[in-house]
Amino acid sequence: MVRFVSLLVVAILFIPMNFVWAKEVVYDRILVKINDNIITQYDLDEKMKPILMKVKDRQLSETEKKQIEQLRKQSLENMVSDELLAQEVIKYGIVISDEAIDKEIATVKEQRGLSDEEFIDMIKQDGLTIEEFRQMLTKMIQKQELLGYMVHSKVLVTDTEIQKEYEARRDDYLLEKMVDLAIILLPSEISAVEVGKRIDDGELTFAQAAEKFSIGPGKDQGGSIGEVNWSDLADDWKEAITGVEDGGVGTPLVVQGKEALLSPVKTVEDRLVPLEEVKDDIFEHLMQKKRETVFNDYFEKLKQSSVIIYMDESAMPEIGVSQ
Repeated sequence: MVRFVSLLVVAILFIPMNFVWAKEVVYDRILVKINDNIITQYDLDEKMKPILMKVKDRQLSETEKKQIEQLRKQSLENMVSDELLAQEVIKYGIVISDEAIDKEIATVKEQRGLSDEEFIDMIKQDGLTIEEFRQMLTKMIQKQELLGYMVHSKVLVTDTEIQKEYEARRDDYLLEKMVDLAIILLPSEISAVEVGKRIDDGELTFAQAAEKFSIGPGKDQGGSIGEVNWSDLADDWKEAITGVEDGGVGTPLVVQGKEALLSPVKTVEDRLVPLEEVKDDIFEHLMQKKRETVFNDYFEKLKQSSVIIYMDESAMPEIGVSQ
């Protein structure tokens, strides 16, 4: 239940006839009523405290003031949503045991490699006591349990949907152009033009020429230097083999101060990442989309069936909440 703290302050009222007296006024006014519960000004101020603390010593511009006011309205809207979910937790009797909280805390400490003392120090840095942290964790797990019951259990993704999504997002799974490249690096006394002509005339294959003349890598494997991403090739390498058919010989170029010839042994374009490699990612993507859709539908119906009254119209969200 949203905490209601009654806070009385003394206000000095100046009135005609030079009379002055003290009057008690309620500072902790009610901002929103949600069914049988309320959210107060104090609740909202506590929520905004971390933000306000950061700017308390600054002279804010008008733009910054408007931004903070927008954050205040957004915080209040979030608090309304949290309260609705908290009421649903009570409605469905979702209870989290101390053992479950202990286990969750142990997991947090293990994941972050924290001792008991370090864990407590971390909580203190967030301005929380261990009991406040446990309460916060309890609420979080309760909401997860609620959403698991109301949302996740109603979501199903089929193999057919995964296949359709894979095909619809084909461009996302295209691999870049690859070329299986071979090179002949020639000694200074041998002309690249002459060797290239002999290959073009069919006198020698590129592999034979590499074995016979090359002083570069892979000469015993036809000059092969393996598969290379097209985008990784230097501009002069790309220019030398652009338009050359697989197995052909490119125009001469200079590599490491020596004449050279390149051959695109095999060029592969329009390759797709295999479905099996991205199936899990697509599954999670579709599940998340469906969860959001189901949750939004569930939450909209929850708001419509609830009595939500904003006591101050200026605090209402721009997109109206059912009242």
